[in-house]
Amino acid sequence: METLNFSSESLPSAPSEYANPTLQRLFLVTQKHASVSVILVFIGLCWAIWRCWRFTLYPMLHPDEPKELPYLIPNVGHGRAFFNDSNGLLTRARKHFPNNEPFALTAFNHTFYAVTDAKQSAEVYKNTNALSFEEFVQTLMRTNGNDEATIKTIYSPLPIDKSGFPNPEGLSLGVLAQRMHVHQLHPGENMMVLQNKARDWINKQLHFDSFAKQCGYAASKSSDAIQLPLYEWTSDYFVRLGQYVYFGDVLDRINPNYATDYIVFDEVIWKMLYRYPSFLCRDMIVPRDQMMASLKAYFQVPSAQRRDQAAWIINAMEDEMRAISVNDENLAIVVFHLYFAINTNARKTSFWMLTHLMRNPDYLEAFRAETAPAFCGDELVDVTYIQDATKCPQVDAIWHETLRMAGWAASVRLVTHDVVIGGKRMRKGNRVMVPHRLLHFDEDVFGENIDDWRPERWLDTGAGRKLPSSPSWRPFGGGKTKCSGRFLAKYFVTAFVATLLRRFDIEMVGQPRMPQPDVGRPVLGIISVKEGDDYMVSITKRKSASNKI
Repeated sequence: METLNFSSESLPSAPSEYANPTLQRLFLVTQKHASVSVILVFIGLCWAIWRCWRFTLYPMLHPDEPKELPYLIPNVGHGRAFFNDSNGLLTRARKHFPNNEPFALTAFNHTFYAVTDAKQSAEVYKNTNALSFEEFVQTLMRTNGNDEATIKTIYSPLPIDKSGFPNPEGLSLGVLAQRMHVHQLHPGENMMVLQNKARDWINKQLHFDSFAKQCGYAASKSSDAIQLPLYEWTSDYFVRLGQYVYFGDVLDRINPNYATDYIVFDEVIWKMLYRYPSFLCRDMIVPRDQMMASLKAYFQVPSAQRRDQAAWIINAMEDEMRAISVNDENLAIVVFHLYFAINTNARKTSFWMLTHLMRNPDYLEAFRAETAPAFCGDELVDVTYIQDATKCPQVDAIWHETLRMAGWAASVRLVTHDVVIGGKRMRKGNRVMVPHRLLHFDEDVFGENIDDWRPERWLDTGAGRKLPSSPSWRPFGGGKTKCSGRFLAKYFVTAFVATLLRRFDIEMVGQPRMPQPDVGRPVLGIISVKEGDDYMVSITKRKSASNKI
């Protein structure tokens, strides 16, 4: 029987000039494949060692640190999922870990500690020594053009006996500014000035004559009816309202397109938050730079021609900035941040509130009836009535439920030195995140049918009536950095909706589907509507006030 000879003499040791060309090619291909196989095996071994260390050995050696949601690609981590739908990722992570301890996520080489327990979130807000919010603000300042010298000046302690706004603790202007906002925007005489100014603007602008002049995007107009794209209209309306309340008509005279530029910018603000390279975000940079140039021009207008129209906070911030020698360009950038804080959320909240009300006509009529005593005829006269939850409990519940459904932001802090939160050690240099949406969609707190818009959850039970004071309720963040504009925002939105319903009937044109939120884009509060999901509404004059509720 013939046998096969596997001796070395029978196998080609190397291609030679005498070897068959086919054998030469076969040998080279085999060599290449062998090399590739060795590389792949080496990479696979390194990956297996890394994964075993990262998600098995390291957690065993450091049980005091938050467990991390496993991922496949080092450094990249959950980056793509985080950018596409951060709340969806956080929801999946929460389900992955059976207890309610803080957990860790990695996205593009950044580690975030997610805190989803209400009591633990209170620890985050209280700890201002190890957890810093200023880092986020300073990053925005750098991204938008403030120079390092200005940032250092703004965040350097000031004398306790300085002129201007009182500073008994010797704080920096960057920190003192938060107290200045509270002084202007918390209930009291200072906020009443802004409320009255907003009331007068709403009474004047929410008329058919104004619609005809200002709503060039209307689909159709007649003497008693108009069809408008709802999201575009509420955006245009609220940005112009906020701009007027804070700056009068001076900024509009400098740049009549300022409000339009802002809306374009705000729809792609996520590129600023994620610090996209400039060549990828011209659609954000162009309107931003135009607005900051207009603000610089605003502060170059003689004081006598603008300060009497501006809100106290605008004038006070200018005085404080000039006292520490901040120039017009850097002043404009700082106030630009205030401008988008004023205008980014009310326009979206009003859209979602009207969207839900039109799909729930009983609540629409309840809103109309409950707010009627705030009016004399068609004129809104009482700026406090609508804000009083004891007089307008349904309005208050509608406001809360709309925020619960549409709130999409998270509070983020930089860990400045190691700290223990929820029994877990969080390392310096990483970030702590409190995702509000996970708190607001906890069925143990907010009840059943958590994905449905149900204002009655805030009214029907004793527990429901206590929800606004629950530690799980964080639509405006918490602690010292809790949004100071929350009271004025509620007034803007509810006064607008009340006046609209007092004067007009509003209904959807056709049967549009429920608009979808744009979950892939980070926001500073309320979620935007998905592109293409805006829809037309018909606004029709109601009968005279004498025949109304």
